[in-house]
Amino acid sequence: MATVKINQKNYEVPELTFRHSKLMEQMGLPVEGMMSRNYIFSAVSAFTAIVARCEPEQADHLVEQHILGGGNLEDIYSAYAVAVQDSNFFKQLLHLDGQEKKTKKKSSAKTEPKSPEEGE
Repeated sequence: MATVKINQKNYEVPELTFRHSKLMEQMGLPVEGMMSRNYIFSAVSAFTAIVARCEPEQADHLVEQHILGGGNLEDIYSAYAVAVQDSNFFKQLLHLDGQEKKTKKKSSAKTEPKSPEEGE
Protein backbone atom coordinates (compact mmCIF):
# COMPACT_ATOMS: atom_id res chain seq x y z
CA MET A 1 0.00 0.00 0.00
CA ALA A 2 1.25 3.50 -0.82
CA THR A 3 2.19 5.97 1.88
CA VAL A 4 2.53 9.73 2.11
CA LYS A 5 4.66 11.66 4.59
CA ILE A 6 2.90 14.64 6.15
CA ASN A 7 4.51 16.65 8.93
CA GLN A 8 7.17 14.01 9.63
CA LYS A 9 4.65 11.14 9.87
CA ASN A 10 3.91 8.43 7.32
CA TYR A 11 0.28 7.71 6.51
CA GLU A 12 -1.10 4.80 4.52
CA VAL A 13 -3.05 5.87 1.45
CA PRO A 14 -6.30 3.91 1.12
CA GLU A 15 -7.95 2.90 -2.14
CA LEU A 16 -10.11 5.95 -2.87
CA THR A 17 -13.84 5.20 -3.16
CA PHE A 18 -17.20 6.90 -3.57
CA ARG A 19 -17.20 7.71 0.15
CA HIS A 20 -13.93 9.57 -0.29
CA SER A 21 -15.28 11.48 -3.30
CA LYS A 22 -18.17 12.72 -1.14
CA LEU A 23 -15.75 13.85 1.57
CA MET A 24 -13.61 15.66 -0.99
CA GLU A 25 -16.65 17.35 -2.49
CA GLN A 26 -17.85 18.44 0.97
CA MET A 27 -14.40 19.96 1.51
CA GLY A 28 -14.65 22.12 -1.60
CA LEU A 29 -13.14 19.86 -4.24
CA PRO A 30 -15.63 19.48 -7.12
CA VAL A 31 -15.57 16.27 -9.14
CA GLU A 32 -14.65 18.17 -12.30
CA GLY A 33 -11.72 19.74 -10.45
CA MET A 34 -10.23 16.59 -8.96
CA MET A 35 -7.37 16.47 -11.43
CA SER A 36 -7.03 20.25 -11.80
CA ARG A 37 -4.18 22.14 -10.16
CA ASN A 38 -6.65 25.01 -9.75
CA TYR A 39 -7.90 23.16 -6.66
CA ILE A 40 -4.53 22.17 -5.21
CA PHE A 41 -5.25 23.50 -1.70
CA SER A 42 -8.66 21.83 -1.51
CA ALA A 43 -7.22 18.59 -2.87
CA VAL A 44 -4.34 18.55 -0.39
CA SER A 45 -6.60 19.42 2.53
CA ALA A 46 -9.22 16.78 1.66
CA PHE A 47 -6.60 14.12 0.92
CA THR A 48 -4.85 14.84 4.22
CA ALA A 49 -8.15 14.48 6.10
CA ILE A 50 -8.66 11.11 4.41
CA VAL A 51 -5.20 9.65 5.05
CA ALA A 52 -4.87 11.08 8.58
CA ARG A 53 -8.50 10.14 9.36
CA CYS A 54 -9.21 13.49 10.91
CA GLU A 55 -11.55 16.46 10.67
CA PRO A 56 -10.91 19.11 7.98
CA GLU A 57 -9.65 21.66 10.52
CA GLN A 58 -7.08 19.18 11.84
CA ALA A 59 -6.05 18.31 8.27
CA ASP A 60 -5.46 21.98 7.50
CA HIS A 61 -3.36 22.28 10.66
CA LEU A 62 -1.29 19.22 9.63
CA VAL A 63 -0.66 20.66 6.17
CA GLU A 64 0.28 24.05 7.62
CA GLN A 65 2.69 22.43 10.08
CA HIS A 66 4.10 20.31 7.26
CA ILE A 67 4.90 23.42 5.22
CA LEU A 68 6.20 25.43 8.19
CA GLY A 69 8.46 22.51 9.04
CA GLY A 70 10.06 22.62 5.60
CA GLY A 71 7.75 20.17 3.84
CA ASN A 72 6.48 20.63 0.34
CA LEU A 73 2.83 20.94 -0.71
CA GLU A 74 3.73 19.26 -4.00
CA ASP A 75 4.67 16.01 -2.22
CA ILE A 76 1.17 15.67 -0.77
CA TYR A 77 -0.49 16.70 -4.04
CA SER A 78 1.56 14.16 -6.00
CA ALA A 79 0.51 11.36 -3.62
CA TYR A 80 -3.11 12.52 -4.03
CA ALA A 81 -2.86 12.49 -7.85
CA VAL A 82 -1.38 8.98 -7.84
CA ALA A 83 -4.13 7.78 -5.47
CA VAL A 84 -6.84 9.16 -7.78
CA GLN A 85 -5.23 7.62 -10.86
CA ASP A 86 -4.81 4.24 -9.12
CA SER A 87 -8.38 4.15 -7.76
CA ASN A 88 -10.70 1.81 -9.66
CA PHE A 89 -13.63 4.03 -8.71
CA PHE A 90 -12.01 7.23 -9.97
CA LYS A 91 -10.75 5.54 -13.15
CA GLN A 92 -14.37 4.86 -14.04
CA LEU A 93 -15.78 8.14 -12.73
CA LEU A 94 -13.22 10.38 -14.42
CA HIS A 95 -12.75 8.11 -17.46
CA LEU A 96 -9.02 7.88 -16.73
CA ASP A 97 -8.68 4.53 -18.52
CA GLY A 98 -10.31 6.00 -21.60
CA GLN A 99 -7.87 8.91 -21.65
CA GLU A 100 -4.91 6.53 -21.71
CA LYS A 101 -6.41 4.61 -24.63
CA LYS A 102 -7.30 7.79 -26.52
CA THR A 103 -3.80 9.16 -25.99
CA LYS A 104 -2.29 6.00 -27.45
CA LYS A 105 -4.66 6.13 -30.43
CA LYS A 106 -3.93 9.80 -31.05
CA SER A 107 -0.18 9.28 -30.97
CA SER A 108 -0.37 6.45 -33.49
CA ALA A 109 -2.73 8.46 -35.69
CA LYS A 110 -0.14 11.22 -35.97
CA THR A 111 2.39 8.88 -37.54
CA GLU A 112 2.94 9.97 -41.11
CA PRO A 113 3.04 7.35 -43.84
CA LYS A 114 6.41 6.70 -45.37
CA SER A 115 7.10 8.55 -48.56
CA PRO A 116 7.87 6.46 -51.65
CA GLU A 117 11.52 7.53 -51.32
CA GLU A 118 11.77 6.08 -47.77
CA GLY A 119 10.16 2.81 -48.78
CA GLU A 120 12.85 2.03 -51.37
